[in-house]
Amino acid sequence: MEAQTAGTAGTDDFVYLDDVRVPDTLAFFDRPLPFDSAYLREKVAYMLPEVREFARPWGAFSVCRPEIQGADRLTVGGRTFTSPLLVRELGGLPEVFPFLASEGRELAAWAASVDEDMRKAAFAVRFIALKEAEEALERLIAERWGVADISAVAPGTLEEWPQSEQRPLLDLMGPAAERKGMILNSKLWLEPLVSSSGIYFNSPSGFHNCYLCRDDDCQWRRFARRE
Repeated sequence: MEAQTAGTAGTDDFVYLDDVRVPDTLAFFDRPLPFDSAYLREKVAYMLPEVREFARPWGAFSVCRPEIQGADRLTVGGRTFTSPLLVRELGGLPEVFPFLASEGRELAAWAASVDEDMRKAAFAVRFIALKEAEEALERLIAERWGVADISAVAPGTLEEWPQSEQRPLLDLMGPAAERKGMILNSKLWLEPLVSSSGIYFNSPSGFHNCYLCRDDDCQWRRFARRE
């Protein structure tokens, strides 16, 4: 089931997807779930129809032109990022798409109230909500901006772009974060917890974080690591 989206450009030059929906069945969700098992999937399938009624996952992005400032420095939307990886992958592109995606505050609050034996299933539901938001963003960018080969890089997932870079990214995306009540906590993690941030970009070579990630046991790996 595809996420329903409503993209609208705001006065702060962001595009928001406010009508992303959690699917009411696992039939069309083809990714592995956190803590995956047949038993967990049974619990998740039971939760989804109810959760769909109140969950409000969302996404937002902006369109910016990256500018190289040095071998390891790049500005995007007036904010400076320090990363040779960004310079290598984004430098010279006409536009990139900084983004936020989230399960939403409603789902995070619900998950905090479920019984202990349902916590893993609740986390899986939150994961599904986030992935629906991310995929809705990717579809919209691909369709409206003609990005044929969409890739993404996210701070904190690679040594080449560390967790500390969440600060300038959230500063860049500040109006969108404030609109939805997203914050960066003292450990530099986004809240609500099941959220993501990064930069989408066009990459004919098909760059993905997985190519550089050294965690060979990651259950969410989508691509093999490249040496």
